[in-house]
Amino acid sequence: MRHSIIATACLLGLSAQVSAADVKSISRLAAGPDNILFVADWKAAEVHAIQLPPAQKQATGTTFNIFDLETLLSRQVGGAKVTVEDMVVRPGTAQVYIAISYGPEKTPALIVVTSDKKAHRVDLKAAPSTSVALRDAPTSNEKFWKKTPERSFTVTDMKWRDGELFVAGLSNQDFASTLRRVRYPFDAKQSITSLEIFHGGHDQFETRAPIRAMSFANLGGKPYLVAAYTCTPLVIIPLDDLKDGAHIRGQTVAELGYGNTPADMISFSRTEQGTAKDFLMLVNYERVADVIPVSELDAARGRPGIETQVPYGQITGLTMSEAPLAGVTRLDNLDDKSFVMVRRDLQDDALQLISMGKTLSFRLTDHVSEYSFPDFSFKGKRPQQQYINMLLKDEGLPEFIKASE
Repeated sequence: MRHSIIATACLLGLSAQVSAADVKSISRLAAGPDNILFVADWKAAEVHAIQLPPAQKQATGTTFNIFDLETLLSRQVGGAKVTVEDMVVRPGTAQVYIAISYGPEKTPALIVVTSDKKAHRVDLKAAPSTSVALRDAPTSNEKFWKKTPERSFTVTDMKWRDGELFVAGLSNQDFASTLRRVRYPFDAKQSITSLEIFHGGHDQFETRAPIRAMSFANLGGKPYLVAAYTCTPLVIIPLDDLKDGAHIRGQTVAELGYGNTPADMISFSRTEQGTAKDFLMLVNYERVADVIPVSELDAARGRPGIETQVPYGQITGLTMSEAPLAGVTRLDNLDDKSFVMVRRDLQDDALQLISMGKTLSFRLTDHVSEYSFPDFSFKGKRPQQQYINMLLKDEGLPEFIKASE
């Protein structure tokens, strides 16, 4: 496999970038095809395609209940304090890849974690890979609020779709908010589109603040990018419009609340009343999660976009629901049944890696309630009891399951 990667890269004129990646930083990860993991390196302004070893497929139904993730990750880097940068699931394997930085130099590392609470560090210096430089990367030495380098926003989110890597972030242009499209295997071509949106909460057009979280949806029979920005406009953009050299204005379809930074967004499906329906889940740093029906986005596509001021604090544009996912910073599809997430449990002040069913996006054991008392009875409400018992099994407490009455 390593030889085939090298041969492909040589044909594409990328021979200098073949072999082990010189990873200087990690901001975002994306799972690609054929055992490829994409790593965004903001310090080098590159994306590395890491070749992972083959892995065994995992059946649906795996659960994660790791309540001491910080300790588990720290042990892989000599006990240093760690910061989680990103997390993705390797599709079909139930392997979770977590990018961290550690120590005073913010050294990057990649850790793979499995549901049996085992972890090991990926040797980035030995893993075969190819790399591509991101054109027009930020070159300023500016630091936001004296602490966060502008260059660290070179890649703010990254998703793989149909042979292409979609890379959101900043460029060094006047219209700095940028969406890059990079084909894999990497070649010399790279599409760069500058983006403009109307931010109803700020009552202005904006061209600098980058996309913070994104996913995809089919609307009106065509593929769209769905993007969330800080403070929190939601925007849709036809993929056909994202062409090299273009400057486009996305359609703002919702305002989801002020004073917030989106953390992650994924697409998923679940069955409601016997019918499979498509959704997006947007998790936020300062707010609970938004569950957005794709049908609502499709309806919004046919209306005029928001281009007038939205009253301070008003949530408008879409009918959607909320999920109780406070403290979640990274989210991915584990399988058809469940999500897996990195969260900071606010009650225990603990960093955790846990799974959660897609039906309610809820963990019973997060709460002390009527169900918690040992003498509680469902009094013949068998469906509710069966659901609670399923949650207890998934959350690692089967000894509390009660027999059906």
